[in-house]
Amino acid sequence: MPASPPVELVEQYLDSCVRRESPPRVSELADLLGLSPTQLGKSFRSRHGVCLSDYLKAWQVARAEELMRKTTLNTTVIAYRCGFGTRRTFFRVYRRVKGDTPASFRSAPSCR
Repeated sequence: MPASPPVELVEQYLDSCVRRESPPRVSELADLLGLSPTQLGKSFRSRHGVCLSDYLKAWQVARAEELMRKTTLNTTVIAYRCGFGTRRTFFRVYRRVKGDTPASFRSAPSCR
């Protein structure tokens, strides 16, 4: 099994996706690293104990929460800035990762 990329390299890729407002893709990252998506996924999970696609989505959600805490941007703008292809995708992924909605997060006292 090929060596898994360090988390820092994955985060650099995620940062580039955010700058481009482009959704991160395991296949694109695998291409950049010269691996197949399957090889990359297996090695990442083996090394880090988490599925790469889950890691990518959790990172995006964490970034979105940071923007919701620190800005007054609406959720559509936040969705695009965090690399979600659509607002709907952002809401679906947010609910899957957090079990709640972005609006609930933003209205919580801990967000202010």
